[in-house]
Amino acid sequence: MGLKTVNWDRVVALAGAKIGTDLSPKAEVRLGSLINSAAQYIFDESRYHPRFLVLEPRTALAGYIEPIEDSFNVYGAGTTEVNGLYVRNGTVNSKPRYTLFDSDGTTVLYNLEHAFSSDWEIIDPDLLVWYEASPSSDTPPFDGWVADAGEDPAPRVQALSEIDEIISYWDGVKWAGANPSQEYGYPDQNGFRLTTDFTGTIYVAHKKVLPDEYGDGNQGTTEDFPAEWLNYCAYSAAREWGGTQSNQDSYNPVSVRDVDKREAQVLIKANRQGAFDTIANIWRTRFAADRTITSGSRGRAFTI
Repeated sequence: MGLKTVNWDRVVALAGAKIGTDLSPKAEVRLGSLINSAAQYIFDESRYHPRFLVLEPRTALAGYIEPIEDSFNVYGAGTTEVNGLYVRNGTVNSKPRYTLFDSDGTTVLYNLEHAFSSDWEIIDPDLLVWYEASPSSDTPPFDGWVADAGEDPAPRVQALSEIDEIISYWDGVKWAGANPSQEYGYPDQNGFRLTTDFTGTIYVAHKKVLPDEYGDGNQGTTEDFPAEWLNYCAYSAAREWGGTQSNQDSYNPVSVRDVDKREAQVLIKANRQGAFDTIANIWRTRFAADRTITSGSRGRAFTI
């Protein structure tokens, strides 16, 4: 994995060390809340954190896309025709089935479904199996796929992420249509509104949501903490901890300058890299080819 994580215990230990006192289990819970608050803040401060940037197909309906969509993005297959957006389409063998439709929205090209043999399969309407995987999961696995009738390499199969903020999108066909430096979607009561009334598959670059809570892995928390946030969140939590103590005039071992310096380190790194550099790397990795996006109104070309 390109982006490293650290265990939650390490974050708590660093914050505790900066506080300079042994913490009870109850105090560690309080400290955890401060760490999560710092993580939410640094997440909100930049849309360009690489680990939260996603480029994937989504379903658009009359210019709206849903922040949460029960669909899968299949990509990287040697048989390129199976790549694309598989949307929820009923149930097979007590497991969800997902379908890749033709551009008319009704003709079935391939299904992603669970077979009687306990294999997940990408299968066409003539029941020819192109790729298969053999996990015991209730949903299609990300990797572990092997070619059957299809060509190597086998695909990756990824569940769509929940959208926090849209950065840009391409109308209908990847890299065609809207200029990604200018087009974006905004949230309203119906989902994310696009600056088009397009219906069909649309390619969206977006920032996905932050996990509900970091923690020790219990009660729905995740213990894999972004390594690039370690110093900032630990210092920020320790500083806030000092401010909650009864003696407000007492010496705080963590200064505001300490916290600000580490905040700047995180944000400068994220913003220096930029959204479109990261998006370009995603597409080069998945498709092994460069693409050029041209703005029809101004005639400028963006090489990705």
